Amino acid sequence: MILKSFEYSEIQNTEKYWVIKDFTLEKINLFTAKNATGKSRTIDAINWLSVLILDKGFKSNASYTVEFSDESENYHYFLKIEEKKVSSEKLICNNKTLLSRDESGKGKIYTAQIGDIEFQSPENKLAISRRDKIQYPYLEKIHEWANNLHFYSFGSTMNQEYGKRLEGKNASLGGDSDIPVEVFVVGNFEFDKKYKKAILSSMRKIGYKLSDIDAERWLYLDRNVRSEDYTLFITEKDIKGLILQKEISQGMFRAMSIIIHLIYYAMMKIPVTILIDDIGEGLDFERSSKLIKLLIELAEKNKNIQLIMSTNDRFVMNNVPLEYWQVIQRSGGKCRVFNCRNSKEKFDEFQYMGLNNFDFLATDYISSKWKKT
Repeated sequence: MILKSFEYSEIQNTEKYWVIKDFTLEKINLFTAKNATGKSRTIDAINWLSVLILDKGFKSNASYTVEFSDESENYHYFLKIEEKKVSSEKLICNNKTLLSRDESGKGKIYTAQIGDIEFQSPENKLAISRRDKIQYPYLEKIHEWANNLHFYSFGSTMNQEYGKRLEGKNASLGGDSDIPVEVFVVGNFEFDKKYKKAILSSMRKIGYKLSDIDAERWLYLDRNVRSEDYTLFITEKDIKGLILQKEISQGMFRAMSIIIHLIYYAMMKIPVTILIDDIGEGLDFERSSKLIKLLIELAEKNKNIQLIMSTNDRFVMNNVPLEYWQVIQRSGGKCRVFNCRNSKEKFDEFQYMGLNNFDFLATDYISSKWKKT
């Protein structure tokens, strides 16, 4: 299941109204835009959709129109939340309404065994959040998408300050964790040397000459490091001794964290949607470009990965083919997305001009289409 199309709005009928429209996604996507245009906000809105579906949080005001697609079926989902209450919600699959409810919480839902039944949900709960593999098997696909969506802010620490306790009541491990050392330990256990070898190979491809990576128990006396016993360490070919997780440069750790996660998902072959905000932030041009290329190659080779990244770095843009671009343009609180599908003529015309990809954005090349619509 992948996210095929996406429209979102919030705080309607106010001066803070914000909406993003005409957004069709592909398997690989790079959001490009000028500062304060809506890249991070769009990434956050997609992430919040998964939070809402999994019933792990609630928004006071939001409206979604999205399409999910797998190899055989398309699901269209409509959600509107006003004043901390669900005012409307509907799920349609191949022109059949599977779920529909109004602002009172009353509605109908399709069950596999007896057809449509009536229900009433709490005003602040999504009907799509209910679980029953026997009666609502189609909802499990939506939940699988939400549960397997992973959001990373490349400009953050990427949880470098966290280790993982592997004993007692906190001994549970999961490959869907946000903590790199936890994913590494799970991947190393499940795939043995193959997993570690893939990580080391990928790190070398982007310019880090590592000879080893592993996880070990360390006693930290540094109060600023929130260690839970087990942390990562690396060794470099031209440096003797171990480099502990807290000592790794921020840029290297961010890149390594993304690689640890994506290689794990690729090997698990579980359908995942990967959101990366500000990809390449804090890396030099060469390593940033190589990392982007590596991630795109991973997504191209593994049909289970949908990759959605954002950047306003001109060097990153110049090294990502325009076919993956999603250009966000904003006018007031209204944003629209242009790509080589909905603006094919503009994209094709630009590619014949021999300019850098960044010039497509810097020269407002798409603006004439925006102003006419």
